[in-house]
Amino acid sequence: MLRRLTIHGFALIDSIDLDFHSGMTALLGETGAGKSIIIDALAAAMGERVSAELVRKGARKAVIEATFDVRSRDAAAAFIREHEWQWDSDELVLRREIPSSGASRCFVNDTPAQSALVRELSALLIDVHGQHDTHGLLSPAHHIGAFDAFALESDADREVMSLRWKELVDARRHRDDLVRRSLDADADRARLQFIHDEIASISPLPGEDEQIGAELRRIEAGEHVLTLANSAREELYTADTSAYDLIRQAVEAVRQLRQYDPSMDGVITDLESAMIVCKEAAASVSLLADADDRDPQRLEDMRQRQAALQRLIRKYGSLDNAITKLATVSAELHVVEHLDDAVREADMLVQNAEQLAKGLATEISKRRRSAAVVFGEMVTLSLQEMGMPAAVFHVGIEPVELGPSGIDRVEFMFAPNPGEPPRALSKIASGGELSRVMLSLKRALLQKIPTGTVVLDEIDTGISGRVARTVGQVMQQIAVNQQVICITHLPQIASLADQFVRVTKSSDNGTTTVTAAAIDPVQAQHDVAMLLSGTDVTDAALAGAKELMQRPSLSARSTRKGA
Repeated sequence: MLRRLTIHGFALIDSIDLDFHSGMTALLGETGAGKSIIIDALAAAMGERVSAELVRKGARKAVIEATFDVRSRDAAAAFIREHEWQWDSDELVLRREIPSSGASRCFVNDTPAQSALVRELSALLIDVHGQHDTHGLLSPAHHIGAFDAFALESDADREVMSLRWKELVDARRHRDDLVRRSLDADADRARLQFIHDEIASISPLPGEDEQIGAELRRIEAGEHVLTLANSAREELYTADTSAYDLIRQAVEAVRQLRQYDPSMDGVITDLESAMIVCKEAAASVSLLADADDRDPQRLEDMRQRQAALQRLIRKYGSLDNAITKLATVSAELHVVEHLDDAVREADMLVQNAEQLAKGLATEISKRRRSAAVVFGEMVTLSLQEMGMPAAVFHVGIEPVELGPSGIDRVEFMFAPNPGEPPRALSKIASGGELSRVMLSLKRALLQKIPTGTVVLDEIDTGISGRVARTVGQVMQQIAVNQQVICITHLPQIASLADQFVRVTKSSDNGTTTVTAAAIDPVQAQHDVAMLLSGTDVTDAALAGAKELMQRPSLSARSTRKGA
């Protein structure tokens, strides 16, 4: 459960440090006092999307830390171990840092973490119901997701179903593409064969265009190249006064000097090496001097080859592109030549994918229909406890074509009054009825998938009086096994809390600040009385608040529930 929430530099909050306990905690304060800002900050710590605009004016960054007691949260512990985050105590700290400029960062026990993973982990620890979530009930598209959380073993079932559907869609798309290609096979074959023959007839080699260009430039230089090569050969080796002969003469002279200075051995070695270099260099230039490059036919052949390569370059951008295109076209030609086999193979893949998807969808559908009765009874019972004795809630399941969610369409059906058949919830429920339906759904889901902490932000919209009291008592019952944190403007609900947090907004020198602090039950009587009477707290309102707050303790409720 949530143990502590610290908020610094977030929106209108300068600094807030709150400790939370088990049972039910009510956040009290006037409308617009900033209670929902605290919930927004908690959502930021849980990895939800945030903006740098939420950093308090003048602050360098906003920092939110949410500390959870995870001793009984086995799923969260397993998730932490799976992602190798540091964890050596019973507490888990989620921290969000939001700089005034730049990207925000999430941390799990001081270890940086992706926001998507933090959201997954947070879902195992806390369930936040925002002010606008109730209206989601009006859209049947949201019903199947809420119901599957109860009906299926885990989110993995829905994820696998979605994966099976995607595999089927991909298989069908591939098969349909092959069928379309088979209809145009002759045209495709002719087009591909033309491209293949055009490139294959030339059979270009990587870098061949550059090699031929360089060779042609050398050949076309003709006599100039021959003159330079002969001159270099003569100077190096063949002339009477070539470098080779001059160095050889120098070697003879130095050998005679050796009898006077033995250190001349090194000089002799160097000069002999120079002779070898001269001879080898002369041999290299001789290749150009002796080359028979003036064959007109060979020169013409090379020019035609260069022209053919340049045509490919103009058409395909480069010689490498042409070579790659040849390989691609060859592969496509192979497919076209064997399209009938490919279509048959694709058909088999589609059949296998359909079998897997339909098999899983059928199994999921059975689980949904089995769970629908239990779920409907649980929600109906909760509605009857909250002042709707004749209400009936029903999970409508209709078969539909196979899709990413399976073969079912799920819609919540509701009959608030006696003698009425259940009809679409979106068509008949009032605001107060929607609030009670949402709370009943939460209650049923939490019995199946307890998260440890439930945040209810004005789930009591549209109700009052005796109904509000029964709604608050349902929250009490949820708080026996789950920590409940609620924002409410109804004294009938607020008075039932075990702990109280007062949220206030103040202005000083043009700066607005939201603060929050825990208050004791005596102080809370004043806040509950304010909810009863408005701004002026009367003695009668205080007496009414005191009477509302006189109720069995949490431990007494737990004992009674277990009886």
